[in-house]
Amino acid sequence: MSTALPVLALLLSIVLVSVRRTRTALWICAAQGLCAAGTLAADGSLVAPVALLLNAAALPLALQRVLEDRLPDPSPPRLWLLAVGILIIAAVGFGRFGNGIASGVTVVLLGLLLAAQSAAPIGLLSAQNGVVLVAAAIPDLPMESTLSASVPLLPALLLAHAWLRQ
Repeated sequence: MSTALPVLALLLSIVLVSVRRTRTALWICAAQGLCAAGTLAADGSLVAPVALLLNAAALPLALQRVLEDRLPDPSPPRLWLLAVGILIIAAVGFGRFGNGIASGVTVVLLGLLLAAQSAAPIGLLSAQNGVVLVAAAIPDLPMESTLSASVPLLPALLLAHAWLRQ
């Protein structure tokens, strides 16, 4: 179970690179948040409900109300080439630390790639879910650190900025 959820979140990140609709992308981010919170819960962390509430429910629903439903085309060939490069580098560079950390780092990097290419709030929310996966994979991490990793600060700031522009 502890390996399956981070890998599922990674697979969802790969799908997220090719999505063209905001609503679908936010559902994928919510599923990633669910995987991240499930990984925390499987390790017995008390922070799992906070991660579930913020990353899988509150922020995706709020972003859905603010963002337009159509994303710019997120899948040019160079984006896929960069995504494959990130997958290979993360597997080689972080594979020795375990599947949880390697999957989490890859989700972070793919989210940042997506944020840089077309959809900043969605990419940063996906990257936030990767940060939670990395925090869940680090053994004996203090609860304060896990809690701070679970709070989606940057996506929430982008949400506030988008809301103020309306």
